[in-house]
Amino acid sequence: MRHLRLALLGGAAFLSVLVLHAPAALLLRTPADGAFQFAGVEGTLAAGRVGAVLAGARPVLSDLHWTLRPWWLPLLRLTVDVEAGGDTPLHARVSRALFGRLRLSDIEAAATAKSLLALLGQPALPVEGQARLSLSTLKFDKGLPVEARGTAQVHDLAWALAREPLKLGDFTATLDTDDRGVHVVIGSGPGPLEAGGELRLSPDRTYDTHLQLRPRADAGQQLRALLQSLGAPDAQGWYHVRRQGALP
Repeated sequence: MRHLRLALLGGAAFLSVLVLHAPAALLLRTPADGAFQFAGVEGTLAAGRVGAVLAGARPVLSDLHWTLRPWWLPLLRLTVDVEAGGDTPLHARVSRALFGRLRLSDIEAAATAKSLLALLGQPALPVEGQARLSLSTLKFDKGLPVEARGTAQVHDLAWALAREPLKLGDFTATLDTDDRGVHVVIGSGPGPLEAGGELRLSPDRTYDTHLQLRPRADAGQQLRALLQSLGAPDAQGWYHVRRQGALP
């Protein structure tokens, strides 16, 4: 029995070394239900680099490096610490169990508002500004966010469709999760546009968004005209935007 245990331990050690030093391009493959694709994969599973991460064929991250945390392997969980450079600096821990969901934790990222919207699948919105993400948890199931906790901030947001960018102000989003799905609460800071509302994304892929917007006293005529295009305000001066539907 002692010789058998030694043989098993030796075999396990050999397989671990073989896997950790295997080319990352052979092992880092996008699952069938994956939300992202990888391009320019180099190095090994233990430490490597991805030239670009794409969502729907659009690059959303570049120059991404990872380092494997091998002590999770006996639990059949692949866990890596990742860092990205380029226009969207990012630090996060990414893990996936053998039969589990893709999970990101300890996420810290900074980006332009347009880059962040591209990451969320909305690259065409004409906006400018600086965004920052600080999320403790972001979990996916078949490409759908099913758990999220943390905050997102956007500073100096501007609507860039006009000849001159229309300044809107600073805004925050607080993300949490309950038995009804991911819940996002919207708030606003300094700026000519006051905003509030919420977004809910349910496990059945349906979403429900309710935003309320109104101009502050220092808002210009251009912003007031833009809000009037949304319809009539309520008695408190709020313009309401309601969207419901289902993700593909």
